[in-house]
Amino acid sequence: MKILAVDDEQLMLDALTGSIHRAEPDAEVHSFKRGRDALAFAQVYPIDVAFLDIRMRGMDGLTLGKHLKALYPDINLIYCTSYDEYISEAFREVRCNGYITKPVDADAIANELAHLRIPMHTVVQVDTRVHFQCIGRFEVFIDNIPVKFENTKTKELLAVLVDAQGGICTNQEIVAMLWDDDARHDSYFKKIRKDLLDTFADSGCDDVIFRQRGGLGINVNNVSCDFYDWKKVNIGKKKPEDYMSQFSWANIPIYEW
Repeated sequence: MKILAVDDEQLMLDALTGSIHRAEPDAEVHSFKRGRDALAFAQVYPIDVAFLDIRMRGMDGLTLGKHLKALYPDINLIYCTSYDEYISEAFREVRCNGYITKPVDADAIANELAHLRIPMHTVVQVDTRVHFQCIGRFEVFIDNIPVKFENTKTKELLAVLVDAQGGICTNQEIVAMLWDDDARHDSYFKKIRKDLLDTFADSGCDDVIFRQRGGLGINVNNVSCDFYDWKKVNIGKKKPEDYMSQFSWANIPIYEW
């Protein structure tokens, strides 16, 4: 089951995503803070269920719901909001399946999933434990749980490796990417490299990163990645505009693909 979670408040989004994981541990959950990022993802990957906030900056949840319904008429839309005045419009105009009043908890999510208008009889099993989300904000999941690194820069290091798509990134290339080639950051790089390797090793996923003298890379056969899948059906096209949207370097064509 592929589930979309959208809320423009990060704390609310984290709470929503966590509740979905607790209610449906085997589901594949994709989280976004912006409606347009969620829509761009759904245009590439079919979604079974969407949990949407209504009042959001930019594209609001009602507009997003209408777009998702146009893409997938059988999608199950469930709104999560603090504003009861939108209930009538959500059911009448968007034809949503359910409505949860915030704060959202796992019991409320489980109840909605148990009473879907379009029942989900099977759960999609992923072959790998590690998943990279690159369309929209870059996120990392192990067993469908978002990964929290000890150092915030570690996540960007991993993004550089994912962007290389299995190619070896030398230590010098990584430092140049992260700090504009400032050699004074060599010791900091060693710290975040250790954080990266330790995080995957502690989760029993030490086969995700491979090392060779002076460089690192991703074992692409041991992970799943939305961008890698997108690339297979969009050969020769430029990366999506919202690819790894939090990193300014992400759409610079450093690596040929």
